[in-house]
Amino acid sequence: MKIKKPQLVLILRSIVIVIVFGGMGFFAAKVGIAASSGMSKLSFIALILLFIPTFFIVIAIHEAGHALAGVSMKFHFKTYIVGPFMWEKETDKWQFKWNKNVNTAGGLVICIPMGTENLTKRFSVYAAGGPLASLGLTLLAYGLYSIIPSSTTPIEVFRNSLYIMAVLSLIIFITTALPMRANGFSSDGARVLRLLRGGETARFELLILKLITSASAGIRPKEIDINELNEAFILSEKIKASFKVYLHSFFHQAEFDKGNLEKAEKHLMDYINEIESIPKGVRNIVWLDAAFFYAFAKKDLEQATKYWNTFEPAALIPKAQTFATEAAIALLKNDKHLTITKVAAAEREISNMIDKGLGIALKEKLNQLKNSTSEPE
Repeated sequence: MKIKKPQLVLILRSIVIVIVFGGMGFFAAKVGIAASSGMSKLSFIALILLFIPTFFIVIAIHEAGHALAGVSMKFHFKTYIVGPFMWEKETDKWQFKWNKNVNTAGGLVICIPMGTENLTKRFSVYAAGGPLASLGLTLLAYGLYSIIPSSTTPIEVFRNSLYIMAVLSLIIFITTALPMRANGFSSDGARVLRLLRGGETARFELLILKLITSASAGIRPKEIDINELNEAFILSEKIKASFKVYLHSFFHQAEFDKGNLEKAEKHLMDYINEIESIPKGVRNIVWLDAAFFYAFAKKDLEQATKYWNTFEPAALIPKAQTFATEAAIALLKNDKHLTITKVAAAEREISNMIDKGLGIALKEKLNQLKNSTSEPE
């Protein structure tokens, strides 16, 4: 059987990944065994306790690399998340908040490009900043580990913490620098490679990055550049991009936010009709969008219930949207007490949404639901 080129590339890439991670695991185990052989019990316990803080430091450095690269490219640094810690820039001040969203606990930086000049290069530098920072930390931590002699117990713990830090940072570097793609999501290395190659693929990548970063920064759906969205859709068809299906969601939310319900429904149907091209773990957001649209906008209890019964909650789906949908359906059933309860629950969860722009639009709709409960029957 003849193997097609894309399949061959995938096979070779998988082999390279196995070899790299296998070699790295062997090296880590070899040095780790050597380091722990003469380690005291107290030092070993201390290292276990320090593992999670060390991991957060590794993530923090990686994300800081993205942030510094973004700032150097004249991006507006807006959000910095490491595990449960989050800092957001509001007006001219940074505000600390606890991050309650498990989807971003692995680290996230949001930088918004200021101006449109030379965006390909700027986004490339921004994407490369994280892996380069991780590589730098790997070299620094391992270098210090190599030259610091073990003497007292505190120094022994510090020295071996540096080794753990170096290994973790190396893992982060490799997983983000290798050009990998899974379920529509790309590594930093894959993104840089596509952007630097130029052409229609790079332009499409650039448009998607602008859409996502704008939404994350609080640009609500009706305010996105519809011309760029149309351009992205045309390009997605030309290059057969797998991300094309998600553009239906951007179109749907934009028209829904503008109040153009017929257009919003058409894009929603396009979204549903192509649901087979969406990974199973992500499909439930489509059913949730449909249930909310028919409950809130169309006041169609039958359709809303049909999609709601198909929907299953998942970790990647914002709770605010789930609660809002329950509130809209409860209002159609004239259960005003449940509507008010679910609206309050949704409002508490809006701050945890990654898509801040959609969150602004949703908050407005929640206010409408709340006002509807006080209207005379």
